[in-house]
Amino acid sequence: MKKIVITGASGVGKTTLASLLAKELNLPVIPEIARDLCAQMGYKRIGDIPDQEKFKREVLKRQIEIEDKLGSFISDRSTIDCWVLWQRWNICTAMTHDSEQYYNQAKQQSEKYMRIIYVPPRLPPEDDEFRWTDLDYQKQVDRLVRMTLYDWQLLEKTHFVESVEINSRLNEILTLL
Repeated sequence: MKKIVITGASGVGKTTLASLLAKELNLPVIPEIARDLCAQMGYKRIGDIPDQEKFKREVLKRQIEIEDKLGSFISDRSTIDCWVLWQRWNICTAMTHDSEQYYNQAKQQSEKYMRIIYVPPRLPPEDDEFRWTDLDYQKQVDRLVRMTLYDWQLLEKTHFVESVEINSRLNEILTLL
């Protein structure tokens, strides 16, 4: 089974790359679960959702359910991103039992991934009225992604994208796979 996830900070081109790879490899795409769930709940932005903890748990739950159901896929985000954003959004609060449970669920699922494609920030994120476009936020999330890949011992499965232009990125990944 091919379980390919694309990870990185907001606005680095994950969605575009996932879509192009899916067509080339004839695999279904798992879209960004948080964005879809937010819309289903009737909110424009994640920050508008009143119960953030419940929302984050639901995103992780759905991510795992969809990944397990599909078997083979390309995912625009993953359980790696769920954990990274849990950390970033809870940065000023103490870790709790819920944090450990969340961490363990996300980490355990990440071990099933065949290949992880990490896309570094090379350009400032475009404002799509959903994601955060603050460059400091992008840097913080990027740093947390790299730390998580290291901490979870996923570096051997991870390809660090070097290309900037989308077609070059696509060719780089297709050559790898």
